[in-house]
Amino acid sequence: MSTVDELCRAMEAIAPARLAESWDNVGLLVGDRAAAADRVLLTIDLTRPVLDEALALGCTAVVAYHPVIFAPMKRVLAGSLAYALVRHGVAVYSPHTALDVAEGGTNDVLADAVGMTDRAPLRVTVPAEGLGLGRVGAVAPIGRGALLAKVRAALGVEHLVVAGPSEGEVARVAVGAGACGDLLDEVIASGAGVYVTGEMRHHDALRAAAAGVTVACAMHSNSERRTLGVLAGKLRAALPGVELRLAESDRDPFRVVG
Repeated sequence: MSTVDELCRAMEAIAPARLAESWDNVGLLVGDRAAAADRVLLTIDLTRPVLDEALALGCTAVVAYHPVIFAPMKRVLAGSLAYALVRHGVAVYSPHTALDVAEGGTNDVLADAVGMTDRAPLRVTVPAEGLGLGRVGAVAPIGRGALLAKVRAALGVEHLVVAGPSEGEVARVAVGAGACGDLLDEVIASGAGVYVTGEMRHHDALRAAAAGVTVACAMHSNSERRTLGVLAGKLRAALPGVELRLAESDRDPFRVVG
């Protein structure tokens, strides 16, 4: 029998909590380390439909990339997700920015999606180890349109929200999974011609376009979801007796209509 503690130790080896941003809330957020964890569901967001899916599958633990508990809570009452998790005995581990920074984590998976070879963090947050947020590096010279088509295919999305130049070839690309508009200064300074991210504010998109950078937004969680399959592979290797599934009900809240 595998335990929640073994799941926590496997996640810590993949994405050490010390790598997380100081404002973040990572690690085991709900649950008992001594409890069984033989069936685990992986998701970006732990919503009510995802919890229902976990319960239907008999999962006693969920790895939810985004923290299900972020701000301090003064009450845990019936009707809340936290109450339901405790009531049903479902443990939740959230890696969030620890997985973003870790080698082979969220940003490296996004960098792989664009074919990035030599790469470095856009912003170093762990100087002693040379690790940090985002990635920037070389790609084989490619037209912007072809690169965006490659991103759509890799992320499994039909549409990207794009600002900036639509023509011309690039050989240097930056990526930042999730909401990484605050890395724009580093993107511009890096000389990247394209920046693939999840979402960006209006005025930052204008600034990027003025600097000649093409911004491609896949929507927040769409830029992160490809990591779940990679993470599942690592957990299967670390916990061979555990059944791991990707949540089918997990999806970005935004959709294109019309």
